[in-house]
Amino acid sequence: MFTLSPSPLNRDTLLTSLSDNGAGAVVVFEGWVRNHNEGKQVSSLEYQVYSELAMKEGQKILLEAMEKFNLKAARAGHRFGHLQLGEVAIWIGATAAHRDDAFKATRFIIDEIKHRLPVWKKEHYVHEKPEWVFCKHHHHHVHFEEAEYYKKQSSLVLQSKLKVSRVLVVGAGGLGCPALVGLTQAGVGTIGILDFDRIHISNIHRQSLYSSNLVGEKKVHVARNRLQELNPFIQLEAIDARVDSENVLKLLMGYDLILDCTDNMQTKYLLMDACFQIRLPLISASVFKQEGQIRTFIPGSEHGCLRCHLLQTPDDSLLGNCNDSGVLGVTTNVLGSIQASEALAFLEKGTNSTHSHSLFLNLSDLSQLKIKNSRNTSCITCEGRGLLSNSDFEVGTEKLLEECVQLLDIRKLHDLDIELFKNSTVPVVLCCERGIRSKKITMRLRAEGHDHFYSLKGGACSL
Repeated sequence: MFTLSPSPLNRDTLLTSLSDNGAGAVVVFEGWVRNHNEGKQVSSLEYQVYSELAMKEGQKILLEAMEKFNLKAARAGHRFGHLQLGEVAIWIGATAAHRDDAFKATRFIIDEIKHRLPVWKKEHYVHEKPEWVFCKHHHHHVHFEEAEYYKKQSSLVLQSKLKVSRVLVVGAGGLGCPALVGLTQAGVGTIGILDFDRIHISNIHRQSLYSSNLVGEKKVHVARNRLQELNPFIQLEAIDARVDSENVLKLLMGYDLILDCTDNMQTKYLLMDACFQIRLPLISASVFKQEGQIRTFIPGSEHGCLRCHLLQTPDDSLLGNCNDSGVLGVTTNVLGSIQASEALAFLEKGTNSTHSHSLFLNLSDLSQLKIKNSRNTSCITCEGRGLLSNSDFEVGTEKLLEECVQLLDIRKLHDLDIELFKNSTVPVVLCCERGIRSKKITMRLRAEGHDHFYSLKGGACSL
């Protein structure tokens, strides 16, 4: 339950409402009106609030906390009007089976209220004029102008272009953290942060947005809060989701540029396929030990895509990863920062250095190599006709409705009959009883170069 009140909050009533004999812990936070702020003497505070929106968003935050941290109950109350010294401006309480969940939930609720509620605060000073401060930025005490923030870089970039740009960063890990910091500090107007993972202690050494006291919390929420502290003049969108073939197009829509900061080939190929299908530029980076590579894909250009040279998505089990091979934080920081630099160049000029040539960088000896990107003229992905699937050649039933394909039931067909469809001009989806035989045949046909064949995932049982 979230409440707004023009009169003092009844702490006893709020605490009683949290009572639960099944709870092992209750954590309460109170924000008081204090008599100083950054060297200024404060005499009182004044709050204004857009009540209808604040109530709706406040209740939503509490429900999110209940689900995220398995709470027994959550309550929050926020004052508005004129408050005197010592009064409680905000009260938050959470009960949970375990104290760690209650602590984390309380911190989450505080941060979300600060960033999402339309609340404005006027600080009344003893010897100075009062000032209105938007509560979203109160922890920054923003008493400066936006132009002042960008003063040292304004001669290098066209700030107005960055201001109206929308960039989605997929993956808030080793590559994503430095990339996000670079975009944030440069002033990209709207930045989406897409990730489904929680912070693990093994992330901290290379993912600078997180700290050990936040282990277990969702990366997207922590990253958004930290980045907002770096730059209060931009919009940050936290998207807690796992990318798959069903949601990828919806997640990418509305952005001007996509940054692939993921760590597996299936997702990288999926993002590339989706970007080429909806004509969105993509900047992708990868890291292995102390080496890394960066490439920019612009659909419709002469420089092609990954499938121009390697049609099938590589099997991640055959490639090294940071769990098996190890990775240094400086390696991901360098590659992620270069990725952000290439993004800024693209947003300003419509092209960059890694569009025509892929960059390969080895930090162990500081060597680098640039290889020209070229296009296979028969590549259907470059033409935007490739089907989307995390497993590359398996498609779900919904794609039969959404895509222009030919469904071929092979349960009563021999291999020789299937051969007749090798010259089909549209994608052919093979269907057997459970998807086992169709998958095997599709793999064989694709190995022969017939990449327009697909297998229906789950077979006829899924229809």
